[in-house]
Amino acid sequence: MIERLATLPPLTQRVLTALVGMPILVALCLWGARPFVIFTVILALIGRTELQRAYAQCGIRPNGLLSLLGALVPGAVLLLRPPLGGGMPAAPLSLLLILACGLVIASLLETGVASHPKEEIHTGRNLAYGLLSGAYVALFGGIALLRLSTWHGPKGLWPSLDGGAALVLLTAACTIAGDSGAYFVGRWLGHHKLAEGLSPKKTTEGLVGGMVASLLIGSGLGQLLLGSPVFGLIVGALAGILGPLGDLFKSALKREIGIKDFGALLPGHGGILDRFDSLLFTAPIVALVVTTIGP
Repeated sequence: MIERLATLPPLTQRVLTALVGMPILVALCLWGARPFVIFTVILALIGRTELQRAYAQCGIRPNGLLSLLGALVPGAVLLLRPPLGGGMPAAPLSLLLILACGLVIASLLETGVASHPKEEIHTGRNLAYGLLSGAYVALFGGIALLRLSTWHGPKGLWPSLDGGAALVLLTAACTIAGDSGAYFVGRWLGHHKLAEGLSPKKTTEGLVGGMVASLLIGSGLGQLLLGSPVFGLIVGALAGILGPLGDLFKSALKREIGIKDFGALLPGHGGILDRFDSLLFTAPIVALVVTTIGP
């Protein structure tokens, strides 16, 4: 089945993968916060593996402990949140203490490896890339944080819908709309390169098309899911700006390594990091907006 799918045009692969993956994502989101957070932990662990393998291709060995700690951040967000709600659904100080302890232990491990006479010394490089990998996959914690958030504003057309689920669906839809709008507008009308050194196919026209698509979907789904088209426009604007930044950051990492995709788990899309790159940059900021200045 996978072999036959690989022979199809890339756009067809993308559509078929989305038709299978999107219902699963929606179902997990509606099922409950805990199953969804567990799902984000799995995604983060897969993303970590993709990064470790990618860097290994160019002789870099990111510290495994630091990247693992980053992948477990979504689970920590669930475990460390206050039981009665209110404020941020996570304990930032506890997370920072865990990271500090992890950095100390990772440094000791790297120092031990460097002290071996047959090993090349790359202590600083390994720790630096371990921190980078951990920080990148820790952004999945932003998606978990968004699902654990509460919505105190008006209700949409589905009053029983959990606020956190509505926020995740809205943010994901705006991000996907932005990606799709940028892709199609860029193909049809794109002439001015946006960042040719990082992603030669991206254009300024595509960026504008993606922004418009994000705003339209945000306004409509904001009213439908949350009863607030204005907040939907805010999410759409954030997705239209931050989504492309996440895409370009991923492209920069791949350019440095010299690979086309981080993986092949999702036909037509690449790996987990290739598919969730835009959402990783958008979801944490939307969660921050909701938990600090939201209704």
